[in-house]
Amino acid sequence: MAVTMNKELLIRMPSSLYRETVKLCRKRYISISSFIRELLMEQVEGSLTSEEDKIVAEGERQYLKGKGANWRKVRRG
Repeated sequence: MAVTMNKELLIRMPSSLYRETVKLCRKRYISISSFIRELLMEQVEGSLTSEEDKIVAEGERQYLKGKGANWRKVRRG
């Protein structure tokens, strides 16, 4: 299943915040884009229920096992 990305954002931030973001993303093994999408979705959709938290945690476990979508196969806009 291909996911189509059709919008881009340019985000300016202080260098110190960027460095901390990079560290956090490396620790979680996710791209900065994925990290920002997650943060935006949390704000848009409100807080997750405990069941949704479990789904996210399971998805992260599967991703770490190599079962995630290859970012090179994501179609861009």
